[in-house]
Amino acid sequence: MERQPVEHVVKVQIKDREFIYTGHMECLCVYPGDTIKWVLRNKLPYFVIIKALVSPLDISCKITGAGEEIKAKVYKGAAPGIYAYAIGTHDEKGLLIDDPDIIIKPPKGR
Repeated sequence: MERQPVEHVVKVQIKDREFIYTGHMECLCVYPGDTIKWVLRNKLPYFVIIKALVSPLDISCKITGAGEEIKAKVYKGAAPGIYAYAIGTHDEKGLLIDDPDIIIKPPKGR
């Protein structure tokens, strides 16, 4: 039986100029066909940039307004591997940027 796609929710909060993640941040491990949804809990505009020549997601960069979410789908043909990405925002003191990884696992059920 083929694996059903999953939505992975990454909740991010900025506290004392540090990124605090809840959900999947020890390992943001996904499979082709899955969806990733980032939610910044602070009311700030933010962005996600995939730091790869060829993005494994259907976005390579997305900027959104305060209180909105960013969603991306992992391409069904995405190559397995570790992909760095940047998530960033700004506060009254300047830019805040973090660079966690997304791990794309080989497809299951084929």
